[in-house]
Amino acid sequence: MKLASGALAVLLLSAPVPLLAQSPPKATPKAVPTQQQSGGGISVQAGPEAPKGAVPAEVEDLRLLGGLENDPFALERLGLGSIRANDLARARSFFEKSWKLGQLPTAAYNLACVDAREKKTDAAFASLDRALGAGFDDADLLRTDPDLASLRESPRYKAVLDRAEKNRVAGDAAAVKEGIFIAPKGKPVAILVLLHDAASSPLAVSGPFLGEAGRRALFVAVPRGPGTSAERRFGWGSAERAGKAVDGAIAEARKRAKDPKLPVLIVGVGRGGTEAFTLAARKASGSLAGVGSIGGPFDPGAAPKPAGLLGARLFLGIPRDAEPARAAAFRRGVDALRQMRFTPAVTEWPGPGDSFPSEPARAVNEALDALGVPPGH
Repeated sequence: MKLASGALAVLLLSAPVPLLAQSPPKATPKAVPTQQQSGGGISVQAGPEAPKGAVPAEVEDLRLLGGLENDPFALERLGLGSIRANDLARARSFFEKSWKLGQLPTAAYNLACVDAREKKTDAAFASLDRALGAGFDDADLLRTDPDLASLRESPRYKAVLDRAEKNRVAGDAAAVKEGIFIAPKGKPVAILVLLHDAASSPLAVSGPFLGEAGRRALFVAVPRGPGTSAERRFGWGSAERAGKAVDGAIAEARKRAKDPKLPVLIVGVGRGGTEAFTLAARKASGSLAGVGSIGGPFDPGAAPKPAGLLGARLFLGIPRDAEPARAAAFRRGVDALRQMRFTPAVTEWPGPGDSFPSEPARAVNEALDALGVPPGH
């Protein structure tokens, strides 16, 4: 089975400081543990630190879902819940609906897993063909997933692996090739790397930032997630793969700006915000001028020794009425940063929202202010 997951993660807004002027934290960061669960071909990271006594969400009847019957990602999650309950018939129904609505590569892949477990070999290969045609690129999972063990002896399986590898190469190349790069009118003061949410796109994350970034003389670089989540929507995959995409975007922006020494800020939205902190934390100390997240939590388990956050300005914001699990994870992430003696600027915006609040322009301005970028004119 393939689980597409991301950690979900507040109360004080620090005053802005000049670019590159924040002091490092007072003490060496300490690791905060995460919990992991694995089985049946699934590896799930429940971080930052799932609450004690938490129980998995129950699989609900579609009539009770309140609109989620039209959300392919929600349907896929329900299918995975059915797998955990060993209800293959219900899982198949959810995955088929998810595929029909969104053409999710993982939905077709999970259908192949159900087919294989039910000894429907030809149907399993047909489902894998659909997954690969939609961009599925996890060749490592194809080699190891126990659900597909019965298929790996078939001569047809090598072609499946080859197509997945080709999809991966194409996705990695597209991260920069299909990204967005926009220079300000004058000389840029810094590079602003924007990371889109899970199952989103460069266009969706860049729109709210472009006007303000131009006024503040920021060179905007927006890589495309290297994985395909649905039609014209993309994911980040592993932290290593996402890191290569971001490094490629930074190199391309510096090349276009003709300045290899421009400071770099990374701001992500939703899952992109979690990726921003994860990737930044893994870099060398002083590599980045600032790191921001709008609606995405810091996951301490993904970077137990966050050297790259040292000396960078940190910002995290979330809509006050965000989905409860996301908000709880966000607060745990902020607490973890503070326990590590970091001092992020943190805010809650009024109203609901999955990532951006109801006033995106306010979020953009407050994030850039907190990261030390002088206001535009």
